[in-house]
Amino acid sequence: MTLKGDQSTTRALNRRLILNCLRREGSLSRVEIAAKTGLSPAAVTGVTAELINEGMLVEGKGMQSTGGRKPIPLNIDYRQRWSIGFKLTHDKVEGTLTDLSTQPIGTCEIPLSSHDPAAVAAAVEDGASMLLREQKSNSGKLVGIGVAMPGLIDVDRGVCLEFHDFGWVNVPIAELIAARTSVPVWVDNDVNAFAIAQQLFGYGRTRGSALVLVISTGVGAALVFNGQIHRGARFAAGEIGFLRSDKDSWATSDRLSWNRRLSEPGIIRGWRELRGPEAPDLQEAAANGDPLATIYLGKIGREIGERLVSMIDLVDPAVVIVGGEAVRFGRALVDPLARAVRENSFGTPPPLEVDWGNNVWLRGASALAIQKFFDFESAAGYQRKLAS
Repeated sequence: MTLKGDQSTTRALNRRLILNCLRREGSLSRVEIAAKTGLSPAAVTGVTAELINEGMLVEGKGMQSTGGRKPIPLNIDYRQRWSIGFKLTHDKVEGTLTDLSTQPIGTCEIPLSSHDPAAVAAAVEDGASMLLREQKSNSGKLVGIGVAMPGLIDVDRGVCLEFHDFGWVNVPIAELIAARTSVPVWVDNDVNAFAIAQQLFGYGRTRGSALVLVISTGVGAALVFNGQIHRGARFAAGEIGFLRSDKDSWATSDRLSWNRRLSEPGIIRGWRELRGPEAPDLQEAAANGDPLATIYLGKIGREIGERLVSMIDLVDPAVVIVGGEAVRFGRALVDPLARAVRENSFGTPPPLEVDWGNNVWLRGASALAIQKFFDFESAAGYQRKLAS
């Protein structure tokens, strides 16, 4: 495909091409950038000089050379721009200010007085103001605000099509937040946001496709094809939480759905049903090698892995990424899951990677705004309409 446009458009595309190349590959010389991007040396020299003047790129020490002038490596200075990510929960809005690599700079929590969209937008505004005030800065460095939430989200319009827990239907939440903050706002499903963070800076960074499984308060999946999230015609791709986890339980599907049995709360509930009201903390029991905890988590892990295999065989991703709060149960859960994938996949399965971090949601939310900085094909983000 040939991209057509004026000189400024071409230069903007070249900037993103070079920034994306350095994001994926790390430190590179100008010659290496030209080879990897297909841009001419003159174009690379011009654009990198511009980015250095803006502070976006920094030069490192000269690389080893077989003769002549040593090539100078270039790196992105991720601290030059910021993003703010928010995660909506039942009773609060959690936020984080990050640099362009999604590394946290500051965090906040704002209580929700209600689930009314205006109240949520006001809480996001308060959180953004608090985070910037703590850094003694204004919004000039911000590339935007990302909001990650459960439900069906029209990312192109920033509209929550449906979020049952809040009673939302067709709520233009991005518009409401942008009107208060005057910066671009991106809204997406929280699992998709996590997958975007993985694609930018995690296990999916150098891979064109990925299957992402998140085991949290619910169970969700995200699909990445050709470096882009596949959301589906109804923005419902990956909503596996209500799939039945037992093929013989059609009449009791709600009781035995993925969300009910295989989410983090479901795993804990099953443990308490097994051990009774005096059941020890499952995470501590697993860490201490409790035989019953190990057997129980092994059974859950194998079941998740066996269910995951059908998805792997269907989409054939380059990598499978598992994350969410349930990974805190450790190897007792994850190792049987991975073993079930290996034993039941068609042929050699893709590598399975685990994100053990505890801030995956906020980094994912922040990545919603950051992705636009690196990828011109992503959703544009909602911006406040200025009076003419």
